[in-house]
Amino acid sequence: MALVILIIMLALIEYTVFSFQVGGARMKYGVHAPATTGNPVFERYFRVQQNTQEQMIIFIPAIVSFAWMAESVGWAGNYIASGLGVIWLIGRFLYAINYVKDPASRGIGFMMSFIPSVLMILGTLVCIVISLL
Repeated sequence: MALVILIIMLALIEYTVFSFQVGGARMKYGVHAPATTGNPVFERYFRVQQNTQEQMIIFIPAIVSFAWMAESVGWAGNYIASGLGVIWLIGRFLYAINYVKDPASRGIGFMMSFIPSVLMILGTLVCIVISLL
């Protein structure tokens, strides 16, 4: 589970970086708290942070559940989950860069973080069924 925990910690660090970027964008573009609108570039940074938070609510339970359940049925759950987690991290990074540059280009990054979470959720359900047989 150490690799899975490492991936989760890296996801939290990535989210923290996005949060600091929002703070920097607030100062740079003059959007004072509690406002969340006022400058289109600031709003992009803010949406990256918010969307990442929304995705983490799915990602963290999915990676832990899949790693645990996959290991319980004899699969290399920690390695598979960690590999999917790396794809998720890269996807969030690409999402952030592309969304700030041009929101219409966010698709690849979004899918690279959405699909691994869905695969881990489905994988967890498959492992539950296997364990019940």
